[in-house]
Amino acid sequence: MHFHCKRPAILQVVETNQSGLPSRPQSPQDLRTARANSAASAQSAPACATVSDGMNRNLLCALLPVLVLTAAPSLRLTENGRSAYSIVIAQDSSPSERRAAAELQRFLEEISGARLPILPDSASVRGNLLLVGRSRLTSSLRFQIPFDQLGDEGFAIQSRGPHLAIAGGRLRGTMYGVYTFLEKLGCRWVAADASRIPKRRTITLAPIDETQKPAFEYREVYLSEAFDQDWAARNKTNGMSTRLDESTGGKIQYYPFVHTFYSILPPAEHFAQHPEYYSLIDGKRRGAQAQLCLTNPDVLRLTVAKVRQWMNEHPEATIFSVSQNDYYGQCECDHCRRVTREEGGAESGPLLRFVNAVADQVALTHPGKLIDTLAYFYSEAPPSLTRPRPNVRVRMCPIGACNAHPYEQCPHNAYIVKNLKAWAKITSNIYVWHYNANFSHYLLPVPDFDELAADIPMYYRNGVAGLFMQGSTPAGGSEAPLRAYVIARMLWDPRTDFWKTVDEFHEIYYGSAAPSMRAYLDLLHSLVRPQPQGEAQHWWCCRAPRMGDTRLNQAKQLIKTALAQATDDTTRRRIRQAELSLRYLELRQLQSFTIRDGWYAPTGLDRLKTEWPAFIADAKALGVTRLSEEAELAKDDANFTATLRAYRVVTLESSTLRLHLVPELNARVVHILDKRSGRELLNQPAAEETSYPNRTGLSASVYPDFVNAPAYTVHWTAELSEDKHEAILTGITPQGLTLRRTIRLAPSEPGIHTETIAGNASAQPLDAVIQSQFDSDAGPMQDALVEFQPAAGPAVRRRMIEPAQQPTGTETYAAERNPNGEWRVLNPGAKLTLINRFPPEQTDRGVLNWSAKSQRRVVLGLWSKKRLLQPGETVRLVSDYALR
Repeated sequence: MHFHCKRPAILQVVETNQSGLPSRPQSPQDLRTARANSAASAQSAPACATVSDGMNRNLLCALLPVLVLTAAPSLRLTENGRSAYSIVIAQDSSPSERRAAAELQRFLEEISGARLPILPDSASVRGNLLLVGRSRLTSSLRFQIPFDQLGDEGFAIQSRGPHLAIAGGRLRGTMYGVYTFLEKLGCRWVAADASRIPKRRTITLAPIDETQKPAFEYREVYLSEAFDQDWAARNKTNGMSTRLDESTGGKIQYYPFVHTFYSILPPAEHFAQHPEYYSLIDGKRRGAQAQLCLTNPDVLRLTVAKVRQWMNEHPEATIFSVSQNDYYGQCECDHCRRVTREEGGAESGPLLRFVNAVADQVALTHPGKLIDTLAYFYSEAPPSLTRPRPNVRVRMCPIGACNAHPYEQCPHNAYIVKNLKAWAKITSNIYVWHYNANFSHYLLPVPDFDELAADIPMYYRNGVAGLFMQGSTPAGGSEAPLRAYVIARMLWDPRTDFWKTVDEFHEIYYGSAAPSMRAYLDLLHSLVRPQPQGEAQHWWCCRAPRMGDTRLNQAKQLIKTALAQATDDTTRRRIRQAELSLRYLELRQLQSFTIRDGWYAPTGLDRLKTEWPAFIADAKALGVTRLSEEAELAKDDANFTATLRAYRVVTLESSTLRLHLVPELNARVVHILDKRSGRELLNQPAAEETSYPNRTGLSASVYPDFVNAPAYTVHWTAELSEDKHEAILTGITPQGLTLRRTIRLAPSEPGIHTETIAGNASAQPLDAVIQSQFDSDAGPMQDALVEFQPAAGPAVRRRMIEPAQQPTGTETYAAERNPNGEWRVLNPGAKLTLINRFPPEQTDRGVLNWSAKSQRRVVLGLWSKKRLLQPGETVRLVSDYALR
């Protein structure tokens, strides 16, 4: 397919030049100005066409109105089920234009009963003509369609006397024009199995002169419900996940799609002989869960060769991804660090310089092809010096966003808006990878419609050229059919009335049950909408909002009412599909663990044992094959079922603290209560978090290395002292490491002493490093901070929330930056001071982790020195905690 490297201006009110054709801005600054002017003038754009016979006259306006409507006579396309019109296509029409003509014929017949013949322009045609695509007749009949302005996907709909032309870009433009024309007649294709085709034996059109081009050059709705070929073509999406083919004008084709560094240089093939190709991390080259060394000239040479190979083997692809792997692990070598410093500290600097170099070289042999990369995790902020080449697309991935609220209105998203605007200043070729699913729990509610309604237009105003809207796959995610439809409509024209489109979907998809299902959607969104009507919760892509009993019962009643209102089995099945989300939310909330009578168990354990299997059976019957991105349904079922049990609790208690630990959960302390204030000191994880309930708390683990190595698996046993002030935990790993962990409460002060000793009881040397961490509930995060004196240099005082910065983060303090025996979590507003003391000679580094999302979480993590333990040797870490 043909895909322009330099994107034309789109979605703007066009100023005409002396030839009468639209003139277009060329520079990125002009483009942004034109977009802003377009948004400002959109409210006053006139209606462009009307349809008689009583249908809704509130129709889509032209995106690029180029001529003023005149008082010419109306066109009577059909009358009483008959038509004097013929559909005419060029002899050399493209596959999508032939499809467009056939679809126009089909749906006009469904609407009116009149079947219009399809004729080639080479035939001797007479009478009233409906021209589909550019042909000799579009010229001879003096249609003034600006084909040179339309690109591959733009189109015009024009009437001249009794004739009508729908014509545009041969690749997909004419086809999109036909579907837009049919939409004006009232046709809607809201889902692959749900549409509305009005019945109207007489169709009369007012004169029309309308030109449209898509707002975004790349429009991918990554939901299984959006993959159907007919649905995608009719709703004008062009992403690679769709089943579009030559008959529909193809699609935007990537190869490969993303996270390609290890596809370019597989560690299994290169790491043993060339570790220098891979990231230097913590003084060691890493070939697992890391990145490439982007300043190594051999890495550049091999990458160019690999990308050229991809281009030769996949000529159908237009965009080739040269992008970081899906984790951190960026290179820390001197050369890469130097580039980062030159780029103002932006980790995107080495990446973009590398990608530009690849793009420059492949452009010499494969002009017209594009290189894609990511602004993701550590590379999200743009560099200060380097600018993307014209044949580079940068996909910004705001994975840390609160997607409950418009980005420009939510303080958690200020850093995303800042990064987006900074990228827009240096390139007009930004794509965005937008998250609209809970990837750990596809079925949990995703109340992001207010955000989508605001932020798709916001992306457009800020110069974004393409959107990848990642939802749930395979089918069955929260509100997936509705989500797919409204997103597709917004990607074509961000001025689309979002909530009117939502209403339209409900009317067509749910029929007589639409009012109840629409009310159910509003109830879900009340969880995140402003108070007092809503609860003002935030929502992130791998967490879920909480629903109290009152709203839960209201939601159940709305579903019950909708089922009673449904008049056919298809609608009832659709309602049951939507209900799965509510049922899954309730079951997950019942999974939340609490302590009762000396046991740590789900609050709704008895209900879960019967309701969970029933839910899984219903999910299977409704076509659900996954509950998460990570696993198939059977594994998700097994993982959840494994948590439906109780764990014995060991309780330590002093005059000031009560501590609960669970030996079977890695000897983890799950609760610490300050008896003086009633405050819980530990962050309490949500049931939907990974590895729940075996996560967070006060814990110690032993690893073979600092990074990229799972902890040793330990089977623990516990002994409690008579005064209940001390627990001695002992354990052993399959490799032969023995562990002894002491947890002791101070008798009168709010203090905790911990000591962990790992010894090698095997006959072979074993690597061992101890990690001890306290996962605290730090109170309201706007007041929380961590401070300490490092081994050398000035004191560190780190606020957890800074203006226009991510609400989560991790910082490692090693060598001279390692805390010198003490660090503390402070929250003056919550009257909290948590002090962690330790022997500095035992520690290698401190790791600070925090999250101000749904949690109030500050984690102090200490790592011992790493030791290669010979048989009989030990490594030790003491970590004490005091509360003020």
